[in-house]
Amino acid sequence: MAKGSIYTFTVDKKEKKKVEVTRKNKETGEEEIVIQNKTIKTPMKFFVKKPTRRIADEAETFYAAELSKNVRKGIVTKAMMAKQYLDTGGPLTEDEGKGVLILMKEIDDAKNEYQLLKSTNGSQEKIQELETQILNKQKILIELESSTQTIYQHTADARAERATLLWYTIQLAYKEDEENSEPYFDGVVYEEQLENLYDREEMEDGIDSEITKKFMKAVSYWFFSQTAKQDEIDTFVNMDNE
Repeated sequence: MAKGSIYTFTVDKKEKKKVEVTRKNKETGEEEIVIQNKTIKTPMKFFVKKPTRRIADEAETFYAAELSKNVRKGIVTKAMMAKQYLDTGGPLTEDEGKGVLILMKEIDDAKNEYQLLKSTNGSQEKIQELETQILNKQKILIELESSTQTIYQHTADARAERATLLWYTIQLAYKEDEENSEPYFDGVVYEEQLENLYDREEMEDGIDSEITKKFMKAVSYWFFSQTAKQDEIDTFVNMDNE
């Protein structure tokens, strides 16, 4: 695995090249060298960079900005929608609606305490305890929302989360060779990189699209688990190919 990465993968690039082939001449019986066009597979290596503390902080700022932008457009948040269904009835029962609101509050409180401890070099034991607590509560929240996922995917939170996943993908996607590594998506500023991601995803030759989707799936799996290992991510990324 590449140093400082959470996931690596290889994709074979197929190219037609002229190669020298030795064969026996049927008439003379002697060996001769001929030039043939052959499809050569060249392995290309890629990796998902391990996020630094700075990248994580920038991601939180990006998410907050996206959430605020969506709210200004009049798009409701999950909490607002959950309360609306609690007040007027809907896909969530009264207890489920209350549960969603309580879990959201508990997750936000735990995240605030977690950030405070991280910034002040607090107890590592308490930090790990909060990480586990946040993950467990998020899993419960996902289960509660599973039956109403279609509705919640249009909330300000969900839109901001999807935008943040794209942001993370662009920041963490790298290609490498024997000498160095460099970001996979081209562009000087984020808007250019995002446009390049969309272009690669829609490439007709297939390979750029395949690589981009692997990056997006790997980052998505890591984003929701935070502690995912290489083999776990690999199983998820290649699930559709099995």
